[in-house]
Order: sequence, then structure tokens, then C-alpha cells
Amino acid sequence: MPSQVDLAQASTPAPTNGIPALVYALGTIGYDFGSEAHRDSFAQAMGDGANPHNPKELMAYLEAQPYECARLTWTLNLDNTPIYAILPAGPFTEAAYERLCEFLRVQVNEGVQRVSIPGVITGQTRLLSGQTVPIVRPVLQGMYSWTTETLLEAVLGPAPKGEAEMAEYEPRRQGVYNFLERVYYELRNLGLSSQERAMNFAATNAFQIGQAFTSAAGEALELDSIEVERSPVCRPGSDCWDVKLGFFDPTRRMERARKVYRLTVDVSEPLPVTVGAVRSWSVY
Repeated sequence: MPSQVDLAQASTPAPTNGIPALVYALGTIGYDFGSEAHRDSFAQAMGDGANPHNPKELMAYLEAQPYECARLTWTLNLDNTPIYAILPAGPFTEAAYERLCEFLRVQVNEGVQRVSIPGVITGQTRLLSGQTVPIVRPVLQGMYSWTTETLLEAVLGPAPKGEAEMAEYEPRRQGVYNFLERVYYELRNLGLSSQERAMNFAATNAFQIGQAFTSAAGEALELDSIEVERSPVCRPGSDCWDVKLGFFDPTRRMERARKVYRLTVDVSEPLPVTVGAVRSWSVY
């Protein structure tokens, strides 16, 4: 897994054996106008003095004119840099545009930090800045938005009020939080390769990851490593990868065995799925 993103890799991948390139990427939502004339058409429609580059002003306009969502070039951004253009197509096109508008609204008004965009790369387009990015046809079922805090609460439940319960709850919360932050920042990626898609899906599927941290916290273990390896056993026609989390005891590094938790993800479809339950074993 690469530890940093090379945007040069964002050129449109060539299909393999006629199969379109898949993507499962994490980032923040953005928008673009494609050309100055297209931007000016929004400015005129929004009224005198309106600034279409201001997300709050644009959101107010889109809430009054929701059909205008489809006229924007929606983007997925990583560190404020567009890495994909999102172009819905098919029977759920209208619902997908509504979801994108909702993503922008909660990102602007409620501080949502992440969105997930699974889909198929269908070509490329040029943005207003002159940058060329791949076009993703998204899969509606996998388009989610969240904050780290709300995801933690969904996985672990609300923080308890009792002091003893809180002492047990906090290590689990810190463990899942650390895992998510490492995926978002240390292991950030474009979600193109099978390994990257498996990793990104594991971060959004934090419910099963939470099981590992609940067990590790009960044994006073801390997260050490995150690895993705091709699964040695996979059903026909699938593309299975093992996301492995390695834990250690910080107070007994040399005396106590490390513990590994494994989650298998099948990334053969645009929307990945988990295979089986989380497994664990000790490594001496």
C-alpha cells in the first residue's frame, strides 16, 4: 500500500479484457463548472452579486432549483484536490444527483468529513482549472457520507456515563479512531487497485472492524500494522483480499505474542462485500 497519493496515477486506467476499471474511493465532495461560460450561467441564474464558488450560496440556489444539480460537474476531492469527476447514469441518475447535493449540504452545514464513491471509470473530463480527471459512474447503494465521530458512535454505541463503563469504552473508541485516521491520512489512496478498494471498504465497513478493536481492547492491545494481501482462498469469479490488523501489547513487547485480525473483502464488483466473519490468531 502506498503511503502517499500520486495524482499522476489518476489518468484513466485501461480496461482489462474489456472489463471497465473499478474504483472505491474516499474523500470530500466538491463541484466544478467545466468552463467559464458554464460558471457564468450559474452566476446569472443565481442573481446579481451571487458567487457560485461559494458553497453556501450555491446550496441555497440548488435547494430552490434542485434540477440544477445535474448541470454541475461533481468531484471527489482528496486534500482539496479533485481526483475524480462523478457523473451518474442509468435508472437511478436522479437519485444519485440528489445524494450528491445532500453530500454537499451536510458537508457545508453539518461538518461531514468523508464520503465514499464506488463505481466504474467511464472516461475523463477537463475541469475549469485545466486539470483532467477520470469520470466515475457511481453506484448509488455505496454512496455514504459521515463524520468520524458519528461512525464511531454507530460502531461502538454512545459513550457511557458511568466511570467504570467509560474506562472500558474509551480504549475501544481510541482503537477504531486510530484505524480510521491511518486509513484517511497515512494510507490515503485513489481507490483504484484491488488492495486500495479493499482497504477503503474496510474503513467504511467499520462495524466488523469494530469487533476486532473490541476484542483487542479487552486484552489491552494496541494497533501496530495494517496490511492488505491477496486471499489464498477465493470463490470462482471473485477478487478476494485479506485486510489484516496487527496488534501488540505496549507493556510487554518482547514477552507477549502479537495478535492478528483478518477481514476478507471481495472487490470483484463496484460495491465490495465482506466474505465470512472476522478471524484472529496469535503470531509468535
